[in-house]
Amino acid sequence: MSAALSHQQRQALRSASHWYAVLSGERVSPQQEEKWQQWMAADQDNMWAWQQVENLREQMQVVPGNVASKALRDSQMTRRHVLKGLLLALGAGTSWQLWRSDSVTGLRADFHTAKGEIRQHPLPDGSLLTLDTASAVNVRFSASERRIDLLFGKLALTSGKDAQQRPLRVYTPQGQLTALGTEFSVEQLADRTELSVRQHAVEVRLAQQPENPLVVQQGQTLRFSVSQFDEVQRATPSMDWTHGLLSVSDRPLSEVISQLARYRQGVLRCDPQVANLRVSGTFPLMQSDVVLNALQQTLPITLQRVTRYWVTIKPS
Repeated sequence: MSAALSHQQRQALRSASHWYAVLSGERVSPQQEEKWQQWMAADQDNMWAWQQVENLREQMQVVPGNVASKALRDSQMTRRHVLKGLLLALGAGTSWQLWRSDSVTGLRADFHTAKGEIRQHPLPDGSLLTLDTASAVNVRFSASERRIDLLFGKLALTSGKDAQQRPLRVYTPQGQLTALGTEFSVEQLADRTELSVRQHAVEVRLAQQPENPLVVQQGQTLRFSVSQFDEVQRATPSMDWTHGLLSVSDRPLSEVISQLARYRQGVLRCDPQVANLRVSGTFPLMQSDVVLNALQQTLPITLQRVTRYWVTIKPS
């Protein structure tokens, strides 16, 4: 790990391991859940520490050895074992530093959303910016361009008619995207940017090869790195998420659960045995319990609830 944990972070991890043990118990009272929520909301380090619990459950496969894996696979392990697993994982260099950096950067950004939020921001030029859950952007309009820097997460943009006719551009670490009178979404992935164009077109220039732009047309999606375009895919990009909806057609259950988890506090996991069940429909992203109950009624699955914040989808 390239940066040592501070005293505050270690204290937060100890508290997180305590709350893990509490919430993994057979009987969890509403008062305990409320106190956990209050603890997590009280301090940024507490939010960070709890995120490490969630991250570790999702990334057990990349942690060397079996200490962290065992600690988080067994819901009856003591807080000491959980803390040991967390510290081992952090020492092995999992994604805590990126999350920490994102959380601080987001608080300083012009616009940002917390987990479970979707917000719309009308811009001075008449454009409409929508931020997805856990996202952040900076907006800088100058005499030469209307610039939006996507720091992390996902945005949707409907361009307005600028009286000064300045280009409207979105910047990510991988490149520059220029709107050509359009409606589109941009998502920052681990080492790539994903663009989906709903109307008209978007010109993309790579960070390391700006001299060779690619124009992505309506109904197309594209992923690209700093130096390479992936293959353009034909699709019907959906921006239903801007209205709090998830629309899927014949998609695997694991994909649906993964999307719901982005908007839900706590841990939501899908057992590999039911991951490939097919799902179609339109679901409210902000009402994941409603969606889970509906899926349980139509699919051969059952919901294993440790608490309302810790749910695993298993075969029935």
